Amino acid sequence: MPAEKKGESSMGWFIVTACALAVLVVLALVLTIIRFNQLSMARSLCDEAKRQLVVELRARHALVPAYIGTLKQITATDFSTVELALASAERAPFGRRGAAAECALTNAIDDAALIPGTLSDRTLATDSTLTMRDGAREELDTTVQLLHGQLGVLSDRILAGSRIYNTNVEHYHRQRRRSLSRLFQRVFKAREPFAEAETVES
Repeated sequence: MPAEKKGESSMGWFIVTACALAVLVVLALVLTIIRFNQLSMARSLCDEAKRQLVVELRARHALVPAYIGTLKQITATDFSTVELALASAERAPFGRRGAAAECALTNAIDDAALIPGTLSDRTLATDSTLTMRDGAREELDTTVQLLHGQLGVLSDRILAGSRIYNTNVEHYHRQRRRSLSRLFQRVFKAREPFAEAETVES
């Protein structure tokens, strides 16, 4: 009898230990799945915010040539600075370099808007194809103001979109730094913020 009781006791402890291990394995599996889903959701938020930001960037890029073209009808001033800023913004990769290029484009657009107001009548274009009546000039001035206003709205949307994207990136990176997340480092790769280096460091 004592041997039989000892065997039953050992079997009981074995069953309890096996159940405890099974519970731990199931718990670890559940936590891993939860962490994977959290990372997946955080990455999706980053990608969606980036998609919306890129839409705003492309909309501004598409509007700048019309803005430059209208300015050229008012004055013969060289607007190569804006054209170069636009080309740089279109070619720049998404990330810190892209954010710096977009900031330079914003400054170039705003500077160009000041040119017609600082020019005297003598500096206006005198070519026969550009000579205009007062009414036509006022219409072009109004068009420039409207285009500049639209570009300003897009710039504000880009700033707002950048903040949303960068907030999502920061949250995603915090998720990636957690212990269980290290199991999925190759699956969930880092995302580069859309901000100039000085802004990110500060």
